[in-house]
Amino acid sequence: MTERQIKISSYDVYPNSLAKPSALQRYMQQTAREDCDQAGCTCRFMRERNTVFVITKLGLEIYRPPEEGETITIKTYNDSITGITFDREFEFFSGGDLIARCSSLWVLVKYDDRTLVRPRSFGFDFECAGIHGAPAVELPRAISSEGLIKCGEREVRLSDLDENDHLNNCVYPDIALDSVDGFDGKSSFVSSATVIFRHEARRGDILEVSSSPLENGICRVFARDITSGNPCFESAFGFKSV
Repeated sequence: MTERQIKISSYDVYPNSLAKPSALQRYMQQTAREDCDQAGCTCRFMRERNTVFVITKLGLEIYRPPEEGETITIKTYNDSITGITFDREFEFFSGGDLIARCSSLWVLVKYDDRTLVRPRSFGFDFECAGIHGAPAVELPRAISSEGLIKCGEREVRLSDLDENDHLNNCVYPDIALDSVDGFDGKSSFVSSATVIFRHEARRGDILEVSSSPLENGICRVFARDITSGNPCFESAFGFKSV
């Protein structure tokens, strides 16, 4: 388990000075990496074994979004392993109050061909906190695609990539929320986010983005990778007034 303090930066917020989901994901990504490093499962250790972690699902609940300049504490731990899937949990605190939490599911894959690697055959003793035993935030098998309307295309750029040479998971909510007609980052905030990562996207890939109308504070956004012919992600977001 790892905890770290973070001060919300001015470049990580919307016009209403509230943190973007993508910013929270970046804080989560770095804290998770530090947690793995402390356990001895460093990026170099994994790359020497031609192996990387890839996220498959994410569920984020924001009870009170942190503001620009606010110092918060983020806690992360590997809660359980079920089959090939790792459940990593995140909790955000401000002044001792829980203001957000996230459940995320990950798998191990070979870096070169992206084939799955079973945890027991990886050769590392992963510790599990076992606090929940299952994701604390509900993670659906799928998100309904009913009523989606094509709203544009988005090319994957070099600045979107990470060390695994694909579209970084922190960029997905930005792509999705840029496509939500009615959300301006001023009068409302994102109170929940669910993202199912279907297939990775590479530099130069063209994503066809479709979304549902924003109704009753909920919107769904899907992206299909036109270049590879695969679904890229499906997502759902909840919104509340500031």
